[in-house]
Amino acid sequence: MSLHEELELVIDKMVEEFNKLKKENEQLWSQLEALEKEKDELESKVRELELKIRTDNEVIGSLVERIRKNLSGQNFSQQEEKIE
Repeated sequence: MSLHEELELVIDKMVEEFNKLKKENEQLWSQLEALEKEKDELESKVRELELKIRTDNEVIGSLVERIRKNLSGQNFSQQEEKIE
């Protein structure tokens, strides 16, 4: 095998390896982009859920306060009935 043929063989192998690495790199970038998109969607969902939790917490707090007021009003009415 001549030096020229050996160089051609080495270059062919290098080009083949380069193409293989390029394809792998493109696949990894695609995976990275998909994962970044998924991460963004999950972060958005977390923000939505946090807002829902805050809203629900406020509603529950308001309902608890109304129940307390109703119970105190009932207790007051019951005490008045006992006095009469």
